[in-house]
Amino acid sequence: MQINLNVSTEYHEQRLDVFLKDNASDSLTRSTVQKWIDSGFVTNLTTGKIIHKNGHRVNEGEEYCVQIIARPPSRLEPIPMDIPVLYEEDEFMVIHKKPGIACHSGIGDEEPSLVNGLLYQFKNLSQTGGERRPGIVHRLDKPTEGVLLIAKTDKAHAILSKAFQDRIVDKTYHAWVLQSPVESEGTIRMPIGRHPVERIKMCVREDGRDAITNFKTENIVQTQTGRKYSFLKIGIETGRTHQIRVHLSKIGCPVVGDSLYSRSAKDYAQFGLLLFAKRLEFPHPFIADKRISVELDLPERFQVFAKKCVHY
Repeated sequence: MQINLNVSTEYHEQRLDVFLKDNASDSLTRSTVQKWIDSGFVTNLTTGKIIHKNGHRVNEGEEYCVQIIARPPSRLEPIPMDIPVLYEEDEFMVIHKKPGIACHSGIGDEEPSLVNGLLYQFKNLSQTGGERRPGIVHRLDKPTEGVLLIAKTDKAHAILSKAFQDRIVDKTYHAWVLQSPVESEGTIRMPIGRHPVERIKMCVREDGRDAITNFKTENIVQTQTGRKYSFLKIGIETGRTHQIRVHLSKIGCPVVGDSLYSRSAKDYAQFGLLLFAKRLEFPHPFIADKRISVELDLPERFQVFAKKCVHY
């Protein structure tokens, strides 16, 4: 669905989210409009630029286009699923998210999501994230495996979400990548936004949102055929969609098995995406000065790749 809107005199220099809320539909909420903007669905047709900032000021005479992808039908029925619990308290828990399952339903994905399994396995989940995302405080990409924080109550959800927003949650990932970064360790700071053509992808773009990824190379494997693979330890200061995958691809080191950002993904289909959320450390939502750290061992497929890749 596409909506085109012209800025009238009364909305000159008004915030973009306010302008859209008042003009796109009578039933819209401001949070819905802000999600459109954050997802890269709003374009200033006068300048040709996609707008990612809710506070962007509109000017009289400008024309804005909103392209909204229809949501898939809700599939929130409880479905049995293997969801190992790594740490649990009355109001929140940390689980092991398996690869190949989305945290919640998305555009064009009709397969059961983690939410279906959570609804089957647990009686209480927070509702702060909305009808489609009960309990989901933060997300991992569908092919990414690792530790994931789930809220059982709205109070815990609000406090934990703020901890992510305030960047006081430590997230550690490991990944096998093609080639190796020029520097053995460093920081990638490049803004990320929705890809202008391939809407399921993200990309580095000047008008995107600030994104910061730290990395350290822990091992480099030179293969018998001249290929090179590197094993990285990664920390992220921001949590943009596909952030690690986009940043590493941009510096010429795409994650092994990445079907969106690597041209050779099919060569490693047996391993899946070799990006793993290994460790999560966060402040206890209700006990001052207490931090909780939960960590997983590397999956066997990472270890198998480490042994086999020298022969590639």
